[in-house]
Amino acid sequence: MYRKKRLYSGFILIIFACLFLSNSNLLINVCFAEQYKLIPSAIHIHTSIGNGEQTPEEIVEIARKSGIKVVIFTDHDTMKWTYGIPPLRKIIQKVVDQKSILKYGAENYINRIEELNKKHPDMLLIHGAESIPFYYWRGSPFKKTLALVKGNEHILVFGLQNPSDYKNLPSVGNGFPGVFDVEGIFRLWPVFFFLLGWRLISLSRKTSIEKHGHSHSIGPGTISGIICLFVGAVFLVNNYPFKTPLYDQYHGEQGVGPYQYLIDHANKNNALTFWAHPEVERSMDFGNIKVVSSPYEKDLLSTFDYTGIAVFSEGMRHVGPPGGIWDKILLQYCSGKRFKPVWVIGEVDYRGHGFSIDETQTVFLIKEKSNEEVMNALATGKMYAAMGDANQLSLNSFVVEDSKSGKMAFMGDEIALTGKPRIRIVVTVDKTHKSSAYKKRSFNIDLIRNGTVIKTFEANDSIDIAYDDDYYNPNQKVYYRLAIDTSYLFRGIVTNPIFVQFKGKQ
Repeated sequence: MYRKKRLYSGFILIIFACLFLSNSNLLINVCFAEQYKLIPSAIHIHTSIGNGEQTPEEIVEIARKSGIKVVIFTDHDTMKWTYGIPPLRKIIQKVVDQKSILKYGAENYINRIEELNKKHPDMLLIHGAESIPFYYWRGSPFKKTLALVKGNEHILVFGLQNPSDYKNLPSVGNGFPGVFDVEGIFRLWPVFFFLLGWRLISLSRKTSIEKHGHSHSIGPGTISGIICLFVGAVFLVNNYPFKTPLYDQYHGEQGVGPYQYLIDHANKNNALTFWAHPEVERSMDFGNIKVVSSPYEKDLLSTFDYTGIAVFSEGMRHVGPPGGIWDKILLQYCSGKRFKPVWVIGEVDYRGHGFSIDETQTVFLIKEKSNEEVMNALATGKMYAAMGDANQLSLNSFVVEDSKSGKMAFMGDEIALTGKPRIRIVVTVDKTHKSSAYKKRSFNIDLIRNGTVIKTFEANDSIDIAYDDDYYNPNQKVYYRLAIDTSYLFRGIVTNPIFVQFKGKQ
């Protein structure tokens, strides 16, 4: 009897403890663990198929040893650079066609990554592409002032399924569709030159027959006709298919049109698009040709319906910091000026030796380990970007909770509130990590609402935070996001936002 009473009392205590914990941060951690797994990934990986130094097989082994569970390969779709001498740009031209997906074969590329995925069930391996939609030439090769401009403005494309999806990616290197317009009509002028040549030869033969009784002599008319025929034929070949491409490399700066065209094309094919390294600036010389690449973060504001942006490692000067370009874009979404939000990722831009594959990570929140879940996380903002020392930190929980109903929203979610929001944050420090930065120093957690830091928390170790935001604005949509230990440009964690729609009055 005594033992039964003890068991009964113990059972009551357990129930009481559970009720007590229902108002604590611990329950949030349990719920987070039940709903999502944190899976580290390496995105934007180049292999020897393109301009990388290592094979896909070698990269998988390197990633595994570094603790990376997901690898998204992104060799360039094409690396074809063409300069033609006017007026015969398609005939008198220099073409440099470097290693790329299309040169290797899109079907071969897909099959190789998918076979690797089958061989390594402990990893998730996904094929994608780094697209170069546009570049243009400036200057002249004869004056030794020729420069290739905007060749480094790239977009990562994920979710392409078939070889034809890769083959049809629109770009200057791969070709944009053409339109038959007024300029296209003028491109038909060689037809008249060709007909003129034919007519001159016919008249010359007729005159020769009338004078000499035969057509074997070659007079000035025949020579002129042959020249006209030759010129007409050459320019017919040069001008074919008599259409004006939407964008090309010979008409200077053409705005964001080429990039928006690629984004729209990807959306039609249910693919995802992320702007790569938007703040990178590179200039170099290849022989007599100068390559000029400037930061293009402003183009992020002028393009629409892309999936996201890579903020690490080249995106924390103007894009990712509080009040930066990304916040302006998110505010546009909240005000209804954009149809969908824009997410952020971390990219490695890995090429081989000299690169650390785990230096920049995208940590996914997924319910089960599958390629489909990773793609869904990319599409819905269920991930955060991490770089440098911050890889020693784990964001175990970041949720917005309705203080009245207890409803919760995770990164990428939207929650409707009738009261003030409660933000829950749990960050843990990995003391077993190969680096020991956080054994020696503290770190800050910036809570950002609508682009403004509303609260900074300082932590010396793992931390569990519950913060009630004294803010409520009926019928307004706002968002919360975190920036953790981002005081140094190439370090930190940047989360994706949680959106809050305030409903009516409190």
